[in-house]
Amino acid sequence: METYTKSLSKKDKITLIFQLLLGVFTVIVGVLFIFRDKILWSLIYWMFVAMLAATFVLFLYRSVKNRSISDALIALGSGVFLGLIRYKEALYIEIMALFFGIWALFNAVVHGLEFYVAIHEKQKNKLFKLFASIVSLVMGIVLLTRGVSNRFLMNIQIGAYVIFFGIVSILSSARVLWRHQTSVRLSAPVFLAAMNPYFLEKETRKLVQSNPDAVIDKVVKTEGNYISIYIYAKDHGYNRMGHLDIGYNGVIYSYGAHDPFNRAKSMAYGDGVMIVGSEVDYVQYAVDDDTTVFRFICELSTEQREFVEKRLDELFKSAYYFKWPYNLDTKKEHHLTNLIDAGASVDYYKFKEGEFKTYNVFTTNCVLIADYVIQSTGMKLFQMSGVITPGAYYDYLDNLLNKPGSIVVKREIYRKKEV
Repeated sequence: METYTKSLSKKDKITLIFQLLLGVFTVIVGVLFIFRDKILWSLIYWMFVAMLAATFVLFLYRSVKNRSISDALIALGSGVFLGLIRYKEALYIEIMALFFGIWALFNAVVHGLEFYVAIHEKQKNKLFKLFASIVSLVMGIVLLTRGVSNRFLMNIQIGAYVIFFGIVSILSSARVLWRHQTSVRLSAPVFLAAMNPYFLEKETRKLVQSNPDAVIDKVVKTEGNYISIYIYAKDHGYNRMGHLDIGYNGVIYSYGAHDPFNRAKSMAYGDGVMIVGSEVDYVQYAVDDDTTVFRFICELSTEQREFVEKRLDELFKSAYYFKWPYNLDTKKEHHLTNLIDAGASVDYYKFKEGEFKTYNVFTTNCVLIADYVIQSTGMKLFQMSGVITPGAYYDYLDNLLNKPGSIVVKREIYRKKEV
């Protein structure tokens, strides 16, 4: 069993005990939301009102101070929305029903794609994936058509998430306090976290303008008792969602639907391809290609290193060397071609069988394969919908940075500096 070897200070122990008690309180709130919903719906309403009022005042002040049209528009929008909610109190319930209805339909699509891939690859649990897709579809339709008149489905969704959040918080605190294991977390809802890399990239651009030394432009390899987790972000196309890799012992492991000749046009699924090679070459290529790269460095115990190496060995048992058809990419527009042209020392692999044979943008994606390796250290990010995005993983790592029971010890930002 993996262990967290660093000693806890008195302050750390008090913090963890407080988190445990807060987790218990959160579970109680979740139960109340299902069975005593009137009080909590009223609380949500006044939270909406307070949030909109605060937004109106803040951005009105900023618009006057900075003479900003965008801030003025935000203030105007929040003010109008506040007036509508005060005029029609049921409006916020309609918004919540719309949000959870769309969320349920999104989950139906996720499980539907899993079902399709399971049939295509002759995997197990096909009927379970089909059942999950149908249930999510029915819930989505009911919430969108009758969510206001029947709030019980929303109560269950919100209550279940809050209860699960509280349970994970309790388990995480207990693991660190009494079993000396690494902490675990529950992922933020995918809708809230998916676009994180895009906004982080925008913030980094502004940061560089005011403080160029806040970013690094030269990559160094990961050595010793450390493993690096890289999150990449650009401000255009599907790159807004981000990408995630791991670096260990100077080697990069990057998984994705990198073979354009064997994937859907939507890039939703396709052959899973693993890029393996020089960590410095690969990440430096991304930095030089105007990508913002966030690097989280985790410190491993000797036992955790053994677990990581064992997990990597297991991962490549079904892998085989993939010779990229370089000559077919006459326009030089694909990632694997660009890496070769850049002189990056990397190789490409596919999988004969197993869950990583087929890439799935929602579930079997770049984050899952990295999480598959990282989980061996005891770190765990739970996601109720089964979807973990690079943005959600960034939040997870950032919240664990230098916290009790965490192996995340450092964060770095890489970006090409302006000449």
